[in-house]
Amino acid sequence: MVHSYGMISEDHPVDSPPVQDISEVLLDTRHLSKSALRALEVLEFFARRQCPARAIEVAQALGLSSSTTDQLLKTLVSRAYLILNVQLKQYHPSPRLLRFSGFNDRAYFGHHRLASLMQTLVDRTRLCVSLSTPFGRLMQLVDVLNSPDAVYDREPGYLFSLFNSAAGTALLADWPVRTVRALIARSEDQLGPLVNDPDLVCRHLDEIRLQGHAFGGISEEYGKCSLAVALPAAEFGTELALSLRGPTDHMKEHRWRLAAMLEEAVAEGLGPLEA
Repeated sequence: MVHSYGMISEDHPVDSPPVQDISEVLLDTRHLSKSALRALEVLEFFARRQCPARAIEVAQALGLSSSTTDQLLKTLVSRAYLILNVQLKQYHPSPRLLRFSGFNDRAYFGHHRLASLMQTLVDRTRLCVSLSTPFGRLMQLVDVLNSPDAVYDREPGYLFSLFNSAAGTALLADWPVRTVRALIARSEDQLGPLVNDPDLVCRHLDEIRLQGHAFGGISEEYGKCSLAVALPAAEFGTELALSLRGPTDHMKEHRWRLAAMLEEAVAEGLGPLEA
């Protein structure tokens, strides 16, 4: 089995020299295109706004100069990702983007189940609900829904610890022991002294597997503001963890009730979790 995004496979030789993780490369912003990021920010602005907007509204919302905004909007119009109403001087997304949304919905359980599941959990728990995926030796935040009572102040794309997060350990608990042990050996930056006690780390992951959810990371107190479950594999083998996040005291007090609500909502929305 080969895990997504450069994870070590079960038959990967443990003593092979590790290649540089893509996550480590992308942490260096010199590898990123500012123009591409800004274009994506424009599309995300319209996804949040849910109605047409003038160029000045886009510029003000994104903190961009009028010239930069004009260039971005004209570029997206030139490739028909946005449509310009010339009379009203308003921009809005074009039907071309429906191809992307249709493809994504089919790839992630269909019938908008994943989005509905996240919204259901926000409504039931009034906590922040997030999706994340493995990214090299890290996790990457994919999507987040905040509630009036709990806000996650990180944007999609944010990279965080694989071993010291509920999302990461929820996935690690289902991975082959050989894969996990190889990752442990390369993760002193996340595990500290525990890198020398892989048996203890693996026992912790065994407990998570038996409990059916992860609460925080490997460290005793680290990350106790969230709990997570691994979702069934999506199309293309994409691995996703679904997390609830809120004030640490609240999460500790209501851990088991929230875990039951999380597992119940996943079973309702996507079908039973595999044992």
